[in-house]
Amino acid sequence: MEKSHYDFAIDLKKIGLIGSLHPDGLEALQAYNEHGMSSEERLYHQLIKDLALDTAAYKPETVLFEIGQAVTQGYIIRQGDIELRTDGLIYRVGPGAVLGLASGLANLPHNMSAKALTVVTASIIPHKVFNTLNSCHIGLRGINRSTIMRTLNLSSVPEKLK
Repeated sequence: MEKSHYDFAIDLKKIGLIGSLHPDGLEALQAYNEHGMSSEERLYHQLIKDLALDTAAYKPETVLFEIGQAVTQGYIIRQGDIELRTDGLIYRVGPGAVLGLASGLANLPHNMSAKALTVVTASIIPHKVFNTLNSCHIGLRGINRSTIMRTLNLSSVPEKLK
Protein backbone atom coordinates (compact mmCIF):
# COMPACT_ATOMS: atom_id res chain seq x y z
CA MET A 1 0.00 0.00 0.00
CA GLU A 2 1.24 3.47 -0.85
CA LYS A 3 2.36 5.29 2.31
CA SER A 4 0.57 8.58 1.51
CA HIS A 5 -2.83 6.98 0.88
CA TYR A 6 -5.44 7.14 3.62
CA ASP A 7 -8.66 5.22 3.63
CA PHE A 8 -9.85 7.55 6.41
CA ALA A 9 -8.41 10.57 8.22
CA ILE A 10 -9.65 14.02 9.13
CA ASP A 11 -7.79 17.28 8.50
CA LEU A 12 -6.11 18.23 11.78
CA LYS A 13 -5.22 21.66 10.36
CA LYS A 14 -8.93 22.51 10.18
CA ILE A 15 -9.38 21.40 13.78
CA GLY A 16 -6.49 23.66 14.77
CA LEU A 17 -8.18 26.64 13.10
CA ILE A 18 -11.07 26.58 15.56
CA GLY A 19 -8.83 26.25 18.61
CA SER A 20 -10.48 25.66 21.94
CA LEU A 21 -14.04 26.66 21.05
CA HIS A 22 -16.59 24.64 23.00
CA PRO A 23 -18.42 22.39 20.51
CA ASP A 24 -21.89 23.32 21.82
CA GLY A 25 -21.46 27.04 21.29
CA LEU A 26 -22.70 29.19 18.42
CA GLU A 27 -19.11 30.28 17.75
CA ALA A 28 -18.09 26.69 17.08
CA LEU A 29 -21.00 26.19 14.67
CA GLN A 30 -20.01 29.35 12.82
CA ALA A 31 -16.37 28.19 12.71
CA TYR A 32 -17.42 24.75 11.40
CA ASN A 33 -19.25 26.44 8.53
CA GLU A 34 -16.58 29.08 7.92
CA HIS A 35 -13.84 26.46 7.56
CA GLY A 36 -15.98 24.00 5.59
CA MET A 37 -15.58 21.23 8.13
CA SER A 38 -16.99 17.81 7.27
CA SER A 39 -19.31 15.94 9.62
CA GLU A 40 -16.37 13.69 10.56
CA GLU A 41 -14.23 16.73 11.46
CA ARG A 42 -17.07 18.20 13.51
CA LEU A 43 -17.57 14.92 15.36
CA TYR A 44 -13.85 14.62 16.02
CA HIS A 45 -13.77 18.14 17.51
CA GLN A 46 -16.77 17.33 19.69
CA LEU A 47 -15.26 14.07 20.89
CA ILE A 48 -11.87 15.46 21.81
CA LYS A 49 -13.36 18.53 23.52
CA ASP A 50 -16.24 16.92 25.41
CA LEU A 51 -15.25 13.43 26.42
CA ALA A 52 -13.25 12.92 29.57
CA LEU A 53 -11.36 9.91 28.22
CA ASP A 54 -7.91 8.69 29.08
CA THR A 55 -5.29 9.12 26.39
CA ALA A 56 -2.59 6.63 25.47
CA ALA A 57 0.41 6.76 23.14
CA TYR A 58 1.71 3.85 21.07
CA LYS A 59 5.10 3.38 19.41
CA PRO A 60 5.36 2.38 15.73
CA GLU A 61 4.78 -1.35 15.17
CA THR A 62 2.66 -1.65 18.35
CA VAL A 63 -0.29 -4.00 17.78
CA LEU A 64 -3.41 -2.47 19.34
CA PHE A 65 -5.51 -5.60 18.76
CA GLU A 66 -5.71 -8.73 16.61
CA ILE A 67 -8.58 -10.10 14.55
CA GLY A 68 -10.71 -12.47 16.65
CA GLN A 69 -9.51 -10.97 19.95
CA ALA A 70 -12.13 -9.89 22.50
CA VAL A 71 -12.73 -6.14 22.55
CA THR A 72 -11.51 -4.71 25.84
CA GLN A 73 -11.60 -1.03 24.83
CA GLY A 74 -12.20 1.22 21.88
CA TYR A 75 -9.92 3.87 20.38
CA ILE A 76 -10.44 7.33 18.93
CA ILE A 77 -7.31 8.09 16.94
CA ARG A 78 -6.13 11.61 17.75
CA GLN A 79 -2.79 11.60 15.92
CA GLY A 80 -0.77 9.13 13.89
CA ASP A 81 -1.37 6.37 11.39
CA ILE A 82 -2.88 2.92 11.90
CA GLU A 83 -2.78 -0.06 9.57
CA LEU A 84 -5.93 -2.21 9.62
CA ARG A 85 -5.93 -5.74 8.17
CA THR A 86 -8.97 -7.89 7.51
CA ASP A 87 -9.86 -10.58 4.98
CA GLY A 88 -6.66 -9.97 3.00
CA LEU A 89 -7.35 -6.25 2.73
CA ILE A 90 -5.15 -3.51 4.16
CA TYR A 91 -6.43 -0.07 5.13
CA ARG A 92 -4.66 2.99 6.49
CA VAL A 93 -6.51 5.30 8.86
CA GLY A 94 -5.51 8.36 10.81
CA PRO A 95 -6.95 11.00 13.10
CA GLY A 96 -10.68 10.73 13.63
CA ALA A 97 -10.89 6.97 13.09
CA VAL A 98 -12.87 5.12 15.78
CA LEU A 99 -11.74 1.53 16.30
CA GLY A 100 -13.41 -1.25 18.26
CA LEU A 101 -16.56 0.62 19.26
CA ALA A 102 -19.06 -1.21 17.04
CA SER A 103 -17.65 -4.65 17.88
CA GLY A 104 -17.53 -3.80 21.59
CA LEU A 105 -21.14 -2.62 21.62
CA ALA A 106 -22.22 -5.80 19.80
CA ASN A 107 -20.11 -7.98 22.16
CA LEU A 108 -18.28 -9.43 19.16
CA PRO A 109 -14.53 -9.98 18.75
CA HIS A 110 -12.47 -7.59 16.63
CA ASN A 111 -13.11 -8.13 12.93
CA MET A 112 -9.67 -6.75 11.99
CA SER A 113 -6.15 -6.29 13.31
CA ALA A 114 -4.68 -2.85 14.06
CA LYS A 115 -1.03 -1.84 14.19
CA ALA A 116 0.53 1.60 14.72
CA LEU A 117 2.56 2.71 11.70
CA THR A 118 3.78 5.89 13.37
CA VAL A 119 3.60 7.22 16.90
CA VAL A 120 -0.13 7.13 17.65
CA THR A 121 -2.08 9.04 20.27
CA ALA A 122 -5.56 7.73 21.02
CA SER A 123 -8.40 8.47 23.39
CA ILE A 124 -9.47 5.24 25.07
CA ILE A 125 -13.15 4.24 25.14
CA PRO A 126 -13.47 2.14 28.31
CA HIS A 127 -15.10 -1.29 28.29
CA LYS A 128 -17.91 -0.07 30.59
CA VAL A 129 -19.29 2.01 27.68
CA PHE A 130 -20.10 -1.22 25.84
CA ASN A 131 -22.73 -2.07 28.45
CA THR A 132 -24.71 1.17 28.11
CA LEU A 133 -26.54 0.46 24.85
CA ASN A 134 -29.44 -1.47 26.40
CA SER A 135 -30.14 1.30 28.89
CA CYS A 136 -30.79 3.99 26.28
CA HIS A 137 -34.11 4.96 24.65
CA ILE A 138 -35.60 2.21 22.46
CA GLY A 139 -35.43 4.43 19.36
CA LEU A 140 -31.76 5.21 19.93
CA ARG A 141 -31.10 1.51 20.52
CA GLY A 142 -32.61 0.79 17.11
CA ILE A 143 -30.50 3.45 15.42
CA ASN A 144 -27.38 2.11 17.14
CA ARG A 145 -28.28 -1.46 16.18
CA SER A 146 -28.65 -0.50 12.52
CA THR A 147 -25.44 1.51 12.53
CA ILE A 148 -23.46 -1.27 14.20
CA MET A 149 -24.81 -3.89 11.81
CA ARG A 150 -23.95 -1.70 8.81
CA THR A 151 -20.49 -0.87 10.18
CA LEU A 152 -19.66 -4.54 10.83
CA ASN A 153 -21.47 -5.76 7.68
CA LEU A 154 -23.62 -8.19 9.68
CA SER A 155 -26.52 -10.11 8.16
CA SER A 156 -28.10 -11.13 11.47
CA VAL A 157 -28.57 -9.28 14.75
CA PRO A 158 -26.05 -10.26 17.45
CA GLU A 159 -27.62 -11.49 20.70
CA LYS A 160 -26.49 -8.42 22.66
CA LEU A 161 -28.29 -6.09 20.22
CA LYS A 162 -31.66 -7.90 20.30
